[in-house]
Amino acid sequence: MRALRRLVRQAACGLIGLTFFASAEAHAVYQGAGDFYAGLLHPLTSPEHVLPMLALGALAGQNGLKRCEFVLWAFPAAMAAGACAALSVPDLHGILLFNVASAVVLGTLLAAAFRLPSWLILILAAVFGLTHGYANGSVIMGQIRPAVFIAGMAFASFILVAYTVAATSFLLRLRPTWIAIAVRVAGSWVAAIGLLILSLSQRALLLS
Repeated sequence: MRALRRLVRQAACGLIGLTFFASAEAHAVYQGAGDFYAGLLHPLTSPEHVLPMLALGALAGQNGLKRCEFVLWAFPAAMAAGACAALSVPDLHGILLFNVASAVVLGTLLAAAFRLPSWLILILAAVFGLTHGYANGSVIMGQIRPAVFIAGMAFASFILVAYTVAATSFLLRLRPTWIAIAVRVAGSWVAAIGLLILSLSQRALLLS
């Protein structure tokens, strides 16, 4: 058990380092990739975006593809709206921690395996889509064309969420007990990593 806790803590330390590095340096890392691919790569290489998107897709798949197919367009659309908001209202504080907290919320709901109402999943997709889109849009600067970058970002979020929804829904329809358990365990890990990142980031702020 101690070894497992140590492993989770080490993973979280690595993820928080990657999180802050990606947020600070994304505009430099993808400078030569082209605007569309810069938008495509940014959310896929930032743990604070990837973990919640995977959890949202798995949560929608867990609640049924037909009931939650709106997530496939609602989340990318909200991300695009959030990125546009970042162009108009830059430097909104607390977005990074809010996005990490979204991993805790979505991971916890996934681990609990509650059958959620469709409207609640829609609200989660819209709210977290806005905040994650804002964080991605905040790195747009210099010669980057905002519309092209946002198109790449929205496409990346659609692909990641769509594949996760489809895979989770398909696997759960096979009905082996261990698959449902594995999905819930994955949710608990996402929530645990999110909590550790939050606690470590708060400690870093207190020590700075």
